[in-house]
Amino acid sequence: MHTVTLVATDLDGTFLNSQKQVSDLNRKAISLLKNEGILFGIASGRPIETVRAMLDEWQIADSVSFIMGMNGGAIYDIRRRTKEEYHLLDGKIVLDIIHFYQDMDVIFFVLVGDIRYTNKSTPETRAHAKMFGETEIEIDLETFLKERTVNKLIIYCDPAYMPKVIERSKSFRRFDCVGFTTAPDLFEYCDPVINKGYGIQKLCKHFGVNLENCVAFGDEANDIQMLEKVGMGVCMKNGCDAAKAVANVVSEYTNDESALGHFLMDHVLMTK
Repeated sequence: MHTVTLVATDLDGTFLNSQKQVSDLNRKAISLLKNEGILFGIASGRPIETVRAMLDEWQIADSVSFIMGMNGGAIYDIRRRTKEEYHLLDGKIVLDIIHFYQDMDVIFFVLVGDIRYTNKSTPETRAHAKMFGETEIEIDLETFLKERTVNKLIIYCDPAYMPKVIERSKSFRRFDCVGFTTAPDLFEYCDPVINKGYGIQKLCKHFGVNLENCVAFGDEANDIQMLEKVGMGVCMKNGCDAAKAVANVVSEYTNDESALGHFLMDHVLMTK
């Protein structure tokens, strides 16, 4: 493995356990990274604002140098307090996607900062939003999205219903957006250029490091491009088959067993 200068991790299903918390081992490992001069940060589908707000609660604020949000659509340098966004989706495209799925048993929402704008708010969706540090507001998306750009559209549904959403997605073909699952209950659309692989490239350019000197952790389909781009891509034991197929290493541990912490302690920090 090349000398490691940057470590990036997905949040849900990877860095966080099933209770959406950071384990003691994961927290210790990333603290040690900072002591060794290795950049550490989050690479998430969540908005930067909600991730940044959670750093203190997770007790990792002093260890995090950057946040990649919106599946690579935005990066934030914590020390400089600078944010960059890339390739937003035009509202007309988002409305076309909504119209294509509107007869299905799904709920749509878009994110602007830590505000979740949705066509239908329920106790379940409000609890879901709260879990991610977001505030949910029910609005008329038709009006809201006119003359507006957003990072992405999220389709929310019962996990048991997701196969139907995926099947429907196969017949939706546009060159200016791409769809994929990011969780058992979430299917998202963004600009085709945007993915975590694109985001990690932007981070490397920003910090002046090489991709081969990066380690990335993930578990889902939206982590695949990032795992492919870096010098060492690590997939959780609980990861999906597609992510495992492209990873250099599949951990023997799950996210509930501090897979990230174990890998860093055994293969990164022990080599310093």
